[in-house]
Amino acid sequence: MNGKQLLVLSALLGSLVAGCGGGGGASGGTGADTAGNNGGGTGQSASPSIAAVNSTNSSFNAPATARMNQRAYYQVTGSNLPSTLALAVADCASMSTLSISSTEARFQCMPSNTEGTKSITVKNTAGDAALYSSSITVLAATSPLPVPTYGFNLGNSLEAIWGYSYPGPAVYTSAAQAGFNAVRIPCAWDSNADKTTHKINAAYMAKVKEAVDGSIAAGMHVLINVHWDGGWFDSHIGSSVDAAINEKIKSYWTQIATEFAGYDNRLLFAAANEPDIHSLAEMKTLLAYYQTFVNTVRAAGGKNANRWLVLQGGGDTSWFTTLPSDTTPGRLMVEYHNYTPSLFTIIHDDQSWGKAIWFWGAAYHYAGNPSRNATAWEEGAIDSGFQQLKEQYVDKGIPVLVGEFQAAGTPNLTGNDKLWNTASTLYWNKYLVDAAHAHGLSPFYWSTPDAPFKYDTGAITNPEVVAVLTGGVAPPPPNGAPYAVTGLVATAAGAGQVNLTWNAVAGATGYSLYRTTQSGNEPATPSVTGITGTSYNDTGLNDGTTYYYQVIAVNASGPSGFSPEAYAATSGVNPDPTKFSFETDTQHWSASGALISGVATSTAQHYAGKQSLAVSFKGTAAGQSSLDLSDVVVPAGATVTFRVWVPVGHQVTSIEVYLQDYNWAWASNWHGSPTAGTWNTLTVKVPAGATPPLKRLGLKISTGAAWTGTLYVDSIDWPP
Repeated sequence: MNGKQLLVLSALLGSLVAGCGGGGGASGGTGADTAGNNGGGTGQSASPSIAAVNSTNSSFNAPATARMNQRAYYQVTGSNLPSTLALAVADCASMSTLSISSTEARFQCMPSNTEGTKSITVKNTAGDAALYSSSITVLAATSPLPVPTYGFNLGNSLEAIWGYSYPGPAVYTSAAQAGFNAVRIPCAWDSNADKTTHKINAAYMAKVKEAVDGSIAAGMHVLINVHWDGGWFDSHIGSSVDAAINEKIKSYWTQIATEFAGYDNRLLFAAANEPDIHSLAEMKTLLAYYQTFVNTVRAAGGKNANRWLVLQGGGDTSWFTTLPSDTTPGRLMVEYHNYTPSLFTIIHDDQSWGKAIWFWGAAYHYAGNPSRNATAWEEGAIDSGFQQLKEQYVDKGIPVLVGEFQAAGTPNLTGNDKLWNTASTLYWNKYLVDAAHAHGLSPFYWSTPDAPFKYDTGAITNPEVVAVLTGGVAPPPPNGAPYAVTGLVATAAGAGQVNLTWNAVAGATGYSLYRTTQSGNEPATPSVTGITGTSYNDTGLNDGTTYYYQVIAVNASGPSGFSPEAYAATSGVNPDPTKFSFETDTQHWSASGALISGVATSTAQHYAGKQSLAVSFKGTAAGQSSLDLSDVVVPAGATVTFRVWVPVGHQVTSIEVYLQDYNWAWASNWHGSPTAGTWNTLTVKVPAGATPPLKRLGLKISTGAAWTGTLYVDSIDWPP
């Protein structure tokens, strides 16, 4: 683990599709209709009758195909179903009952590593004769990892070139029994190879092989990589390919792939760790090295032809938009790391550029020491970063691995500082796991030899950490506020409506709902408050629009942490499908300068849709102020369009549309005084040689005299 960034992305997975695609019904079943004849008796209860068993999605509202290593959901329908009803599906482990009514029962289990036809049996109770029997077809996994993934790193061990604590076999079984189903093993091949011939030391190869075997034997998927390893690869990527580095890549991966050629797809290979990329030219070099990696592994024979290969991102996420060519389609993934914000997660001393954070998440801010509360980079930053990965990769069939994440407690705290810091770190770790799953990503926690379990004995040293990493709950805020809401589901309900449901939280007196059209951009204050039940019908929404939601529980002590995001798209055609429509919030646009007193969404004017961004002026003299946004991905050569409305009597003399690219190169387009009472179209073109993302995109507004009034901005857009 070295040089952690706020959000480091690295390419690893190929299509991380949770739940599976179409179909899902079991084949026609057989079973006795034992409905019974109640015609002459009294006190006879009708016997159960099974109509069907179907494989569904996790919401039980659509069919889904069962797939290897992806949690399967089964719906049993019929009549007079008993509360003891039992379902058995061959080769599907950890069967559990989710709910049973007289007409429907819901179950979940985890299919094994084998595809094919699996028998289904339904019984009154587990030991009874079958009421119904059928079969289901389990297909090959569409994901390289179990879904959902509960992963951890075997960190500071086999990659620790300063000397490592070698893991014993107990750590793998202990981790698997605790709920982990995947492990990432960082490796240091170069530090354990001959400096001239590049032959990997046989004893080191055997140790890695032992770790891989132990992981697979415990039932986990496993990934091995080239970690930092002295920086021979990650820290030496220039603007052109270095033949010596390229040759090392060939040599090491030929040896590794040959050694593991007989291992199936439960073993994945990752090309790097955190490539240190500073420019598009260096990104091009990295892709050339990745092509060597892919070609070398595929040429090694055996099961390498079909193995999942992981490629790590570097520099800005937007730079990694193409993958190497591959003779096996659909077997490349991407990997990124997340330590957002690093001043809370892994840096615990004050820095020249920022003060260490002890308390993260609005509900976990400690009133007794407010100078250590996070002021930015909280839940929304995690969601928005993951949404970019979802849109850039997952939605295109390329799976994503969050290869490292961890929030460690701040050392040497005492009393309430320690209490609130511990709760904050557990909440951060839980939130990241849930947010990753909600966006279709596979998270791997950065573990070390004694945390959260000992590598030699497997003993768990921090059960609270293990719990939040494997599906458990985080502690509530220490002030007595409720636990976070779970089970939030958003369902489109026709034109302009989304229905939401969630699980009840003990001790909550009500719930508040947050709504946005941009993942991670939930407003600072709730969109709806005072909800007393566990459902809400959100109406009056735009057609054809995806809405993102979070819910918190509240009581007299305060609010809970946030639920994971849920989203749904309303039916119909979106009246304003532009990048920035301001239909629910300001979408992070902000003002600077003395003339502008504030910005907010408004229904007073709109170019399209129902709202626009109202920019309020209260200038006492002529001057300039700006409205802008930072870190927005716009392609080089694209023309950005703004729609601006000003009232009669305004004092705006000019509006300059401007931008600065990743390297702070400036471009702008000056427009004279806008026409009052109508929508003005203003544009600026991103230079062909600009490097994304844009550091700034905005409007510089000049006035010729004192003016109090409102200017409106709407429908900011550019071509794909």
